[in-house]
Amino acid sequence: MEKSNKSATSNSTLLMFIAFVGIFLYGLLAALPGSVLPTLERNKFLPNDSAIGTFLLINAVGAVLAYLVSGPLIDRIGKKFALSFGTLLVLVSMLGFGLIVTSVQPAAALVSIFAASFVLGLGANAIVAAGHALVADVAANWRNSALNLLDICFGLGLASLPLVVQTLQRRGGMGLIFWSLGLMALLVLLLVLTSRMPRSAHSEGLKAGNAAQLFKNPSFLLLAFALFMYVGAEVSVGKWVVTFMQRDPAILASQGVDEATLKLLSSTADESVSRFFEADSVGYAVATYSYTTLTLFAMALLLGRLVSSILLGVFRFNSFLLITLGSLLTVASLLIAFNSSSALTVRIGLIAAGFGMGPIFPTSVGLASVMMPKLAGTAMSLVMGVGFAGLLVIPPAVGYVSSAVGGPAGNVRSGLTVVIAASIIMLVLHIVLVLRERTAIKTS
Repeated sequence: MEKSNKSATSNSTLLMFIAFVGIFLYGLLAALPGSVLPTLERNKFLPNDSAIGTFLLINAVGAVLAYLVSGPLIDRIGKKFALSFGTLLVLVSMLGFGLIVTSVQPAAALVSIFAASFVLGLGANAIVAAGHALVADVAANWRNSALNLLDICFGLGLASLPLVVQTLQRRGGMGLIFWSLGLMALLVLLLVLTSRMPRSAHSEGLKAGNAAQLFKNPSFLLLAFALFMYVGAEVSVGKWVVTFMQRDPAILASQGVDEATLKLLSSTADESVSRFFEADSVGYAVATYSYTTLTLFAMALLLGRLVSSILLGVFRFNSFLLITLGSLLTVASLLIAFNSSSALTVRIGLIAAGFGMGPIFPTSVGLASVMMPKLAGTAMSLVMGVGFAGLLVIPPAVGYVSSAVGGPAGNVRSGLTVVIAASIIMLVLHIVLVLRERTAIKTS
């Protein structure tokens, strides 16, 4: 019996490790668009901000589709299938991106870029759904705390890629970035395929009537739509902050870029703009500062999740109040960051926003899973599906508003008002959720 218990504990540890590595890979993939989109635009693979918006929209369609199908598949077939399939799709997308940027002329690449974006969204978010469901099962007794620890791995991945993207690009161009991520996906796939995962414990997940009960729960709806706003806001920061800091004239001027160069950068993307950011010492420093800011935002997310894991697991802090306080800090910080003319203030604001955002996603997913325990996999995938539907609206809207206001050159600062609006709505929904839960406790 003791030997059997040790074997079960060892396998549970391995499964937790697999989930953590998978979410780390997802963090790398989440940082990918924000890290390479400015270069893809300058090299004409994506001609303008509207094309970037469409790229993000198509990626979001893949993400939402992943959540719609992952929950029932996880509950009926199992997490191993979802993890394997998602990782395989990520591998295919990385090979596709690598071949496109190394072998296809930019003028003929747009459709292929969009196709690879869709496959990436589908695969990466299948990993997220299965990874969270796996941890929720393995760590059932400390679920919310474990999910916050899991999403620390997301923060590590999100922080890591911007630190190395310039080095990889200098050594092997954009292709090396995609080949490296493809290799990482292959290693994760092999790890998943050789693991032993438990059979699904939630076979009820495919019963539409049971799943529909979730959407009859007002608290679930408030949680899901707040997550819609949160995911859209967080992902928009990750996808657009580098472009914002490399494009906004006031921020560039605060870093010592002269008027003549500002005039050049205000034109549409061309080779001289690429040379400025890749070869000119001032431009390279500006690019490095923007990538480092994205890394610091991700590290702040990581720290916020670590602190929230301690608050939830050790001090038993109220989960509803925690996500509301996180929302409040997020709104205040984004208002400061996106209305500033100083690169330093933008960085400080985004660090504070990342810390505030930290607990919101994993804690919300944990709360959804306990609203209907017998449908934990479906509840988690549905709340994430509604949440990630925010990707269909908010990140693309930044690009569309930017193009509408700024024309071919774009005005990302105007576009980012969409993110501020989403964060304010999220805060309001969380406040209503807290009040509702307190009223329910008093009347019970």
